[in-house]
Amino acid sequence: MRVKVRIDVSQPLKKDTRVKNIAGEWCTINFAYEKVGTFCFVCGIMGHSERRCVVRYEMENDNGERGWSSALRVDLRRRGGRQTSRWLN
Repeated sequence: MRVKVRIDVSQPLKKDTRVKNIAGEWCTINFAYEKVGTFCFVCGIMGHSERRCVVRYEMENDNGERGWSSALRVDLRRRGGRQTSRWLN
């Protein structure tokens, strides 16, 4: 399912949310974002990468674990359609 949303870029990207289904059971919905710009894998905020993350530099020791990953980014080319320009063939 695709849904158009507004994103508050001062807040971390949401990875998932929980909703109740018709039977009243809780389900987890995972998010993936199209056309999302640069975002930090450490703090999840858009506009910078982990190399320039203030949160990362304030950590006492960086164990390499990241709360966010490129899995949140949808590659639109995978969904079908033309892979290359028709003018290059």
